[in-house]
Amino acid sequence: MKKYIFLFFIGWLASACDLDTVDRSALSPAAALDNINGVQSAVLSAYQRTHDFLFYGQQANIHGDVLADNMELVNRTGRYEQEYVNGVGVFANRWAGRYAAINDCNYVIQFIDNININTVPFTAAITAQQVVNHLRAEARFLRALNYFELARVYSYEPGREVNGFNLGVIIRTIPTETVSDADKRPRSTNLEVYQLMESDLQAAIADLLTVAQVTPAANWPLTPSIAFPFRATKAAAHALLARVYLYWGRWADADAQATLALSLVPTAAPVNAAGFVAAFNTATHPESIFEAEIRSTDWSGVDGPNNSMNSITTNMLGGSQYVVAASQELINAHETNDVRRTIYTNTAATLNRFQSRKWPGEKGNFLENIPVIRRAEMYLIQAEARARQNQDATAQTAVNTIRLNRGLPNTTLTGAALINLILNERRVEFAFEGHRWFDLKRLGRDITKNAASGAPTLPYTDFRILQQIPPEQVILNPQIQQNPGY
Repeated sequence: MKKYIFLFFIGWLASACDLDTVDRSALSPAAALDNINGVQSAVLSAYQRTHDFLFYGQQANIHGDVLADNMELVNRTGRYEQEYVNGVGVFANRWAGRYAAINDCNYVIQFIDNININTVPFTAAITAQQVVNHLRAEARFLRALNYFELARVYSYEPGREVNGFNLGVIIRTIPTETVSDADKRPRSTNLEVYQLMESDLQAAIADLLTVAQVTPAANWPLTPSIAFPFRATKAAAHALLARVYLYWGRWADADAQATLALSLVPTAAPVNAAGFVAAFNTATHPESIFEAEIRSTDWSGVDGPNNSMNSITTNMLGGSQYVVAASQELINAHETNDVRRTIYTNTAATLNRFQSRKWPGEKGNFLENIPVIRRAEMYLIQAEARARQNQDATAQTAVNTIRLNRGLPNTTLTGAALINLILNERRVEFAFEGHRWFDLKRLGRDITKNAASGAPTLPYTDFRILQQIPPEQVILNPQIQQNPGY
């Protein structure tokens, strides 16, 4: 593995540059990626970046709720205090980490075709060409995932622009090996970024293996074996594309992709009401279509108590931060008999706040996996997409699949009332999973705030709806136009 030492250097960034570069003393990417094991190492590096604490390891799950009305601050540790009141330029900084992951993916896509196919291992179930194609497709899936996060943080969704401002982020599809390769370029439009995500995911869908193909694990000829749902499969790519189309407002396409995703997972139904709470106390969430696996070796000794989702959201273990709890408004959004309400505990031990038990550190010592895409999301994408096309009957079928598995009766609502119910289902279903702020933003709605925050409703036209491009990026690259208001 010494041959792949360059991968360890991919993680560092120039102090104020969106370009991820490789140390000149390391082996060149062309040399390190001249074989299939080196390529897979680069793919796994990109996977590991999905669960860093600036992404799904913590902030992506918290920002989507604390910026809106789902969370209340418990302990004043300095964390999320400015986000809680929508301070200027503070809510997220996804720039460096996401571009680092994108650069990992670009290395794979750039160099994988240089491999001699005759040196690629294969099995009776999976050919050498399928191995190559799948690894390339994983890189495309991960690149789309990272661009999606950049797009929803730094830009408006297509068709939801304010005052015609339609800039997205910088598109980079060629790896940056050294600082001398770092070209200064402007931001692409938001539509161009969405088109890139669509193209990447469509290409990934064509080449990714299915869950059935990589089960049993012995079918995959490389080490480590592909384990569903920790690595992308065809189902995960359909699911992510459904989410992209939902944000894009392409309702029929979102519905179609969500339906395809559900058709390709081993079990399509959501967990039932009796198993909802237990599902979040299981190392692999039974609804996961794609899940970030975090192992103890991924953390330093202080990462658990300082940065884990378990520590930020609970005081179940000594040394926890316990920064945020559920807001009263979130609790009130649950209907009577909704099993999702039971995941919140309010006692003297929780400091008389509604503590969420979605992140219980089920692997021990604050450690847990992070469900990124769940089956429940696909049903609610189906429901919303159909309702917005005036297909109320089939929309009811989709949302009632969730309601019946959460202890609630069928709904017969139609029209705008049905859409509002579906959005409330998304609010309570994905609380503490980072969707609330972005659901309001993608629809061009004002951001409501909970009373305890003391902050007023944030109008959709307010410049704080978009995150500030890191100022050092604008200084170093005059081609980058800053978001309005900063």
